[in-house]
Amino acid sequence: MSREKRKKIIREIEKKRGSKVIVYVTSDRPGLSVQIMGDVVSLIHEHILALKEEERAKLDFFIYSRGGQSDVPWAIVSMFREYSQEGSFSVLIPYRAHSAATVIALGADEIVMTKKAELGPIDITISSGPYNPTEKDSHQRLPISVEDVTGYFSLLEKVGCERPDEKMKGFELLTNHVHPLALGMVSRLLEETKLVALRLLSTRANPFSEEENHEIIKRISSEVYSHNHAISRTEALKYIGLKQVKTAEEAGIASELWALYEEYRELFHLEDPFKPEEYLISNNLEEHAWTDLNLACVESLNRFDICKKNLRVRRLRQVPPQVNINLTNLNLPTINIPNLPPNLSQQQINTIIQQIVSAVIQKSLNNAVQVTVQQLIQSLPQAGFEHFVFNYGWKKEV
Repeated sequence: MSREKRKKIIREIEKKRGSKVIVYVTSDRPGLSVQIMGDVVSLIHEHILALKEEERAKLDFFIYSRGGQSDVPWAIVSMFREYSQEGSFSVLIPYRAHSAATVIALGADEIVMTKKAELGPIDITISSGPYNPTEKDSHQRLPISVEDVTGYFSLLEKVGCERPDEKMKGFELLTNHVHPLALGMVSRLLEETKLVALRLLSTRANPFSEEENHEIIKRISSEVYSHNHAISRTEALKYIGLKQVKTAEEAGIASELWALYEEYRELFHLEDPFKPEEYLISNNLEEHAWTDLNLACVESLNRFDICKKNLRVRRLRQVPPQVNINLTNLNLPTINIPNLPPNLSQQQINTIIQQIVSAVIQKSLNNAVQVTVQQLIQSLPQAGFEHFVFNYGWKKEV
């Protein structure tokens, strides 16, 4: 998990490849996953600038990600193209490079994949938004998948809805459940992703024919019917038509790619689901805070940037409109009155005793109220959990 161990592996890959390696990893840890975001572009640029000019000729981009924003791949690939020599930009995939990460790979002159490496369909899923449909019970926004939308219209044709009026009727039925603007956004983002992917394919030093490029985009965007389908290197070569795919064994870096992935798997705890709500319940806690949760990183030999966040989670309780606290069973401590000086007036004696009794009673009442309130809170019906994120952002580490 150490920075030095990762640098040693990166250095070995660079030696075998005659290149400079820049790593980008986004966490897909269950319960703590993040996407490829636009804020990473400037960071990757800083890593490129940290290289000597002659070292930028051949650049390898090691990536592990489940995907992200559709407009980021173009920014990343075009940036690499500005610095590397023609035909010298490669993407190294040890394991998962789905969705937007796949789009990045499409723009590479060479895609180096291990036996376990996966590309993914470049379709669109809008996870949340103001026009997404809501779940009846929780009122949470439901994701909208392009496969579901296109599959719906394909089903209409299969059952015989071929006339324009029949298709329009089917569309009207769909808009009763999904907002038309959400459907429009799905269509727009899909076309945008396909266009970006097509343009990226054409940036390669030895581009395929225009017909081949269109066929590749068609297969990887429309003919893979599950967003979770993993496209192996064999499928990428033989079915998708990505002839720039090269096996990690052929490149001589299979063990290094997997070893580097294992280091990031440990750094991000990728196989350890993050379940803050379960932690509160099992430890009988009302709230708890986690600090320095790793989300993403950009790494090269010269520097290391990591994105982290802190998270506080607390239970929400259903508070009744009126709360009555019963303190009749309050056990008050014995009050000891010290020996009083002689010759005190009755008023002075009353004052001293009142002060002693008030101090003891007040302390007992405060303790009793705190305990009672805590017990009351824990007895109230639970109404979910509240998440509060703080100290989120990228940090440069030595």
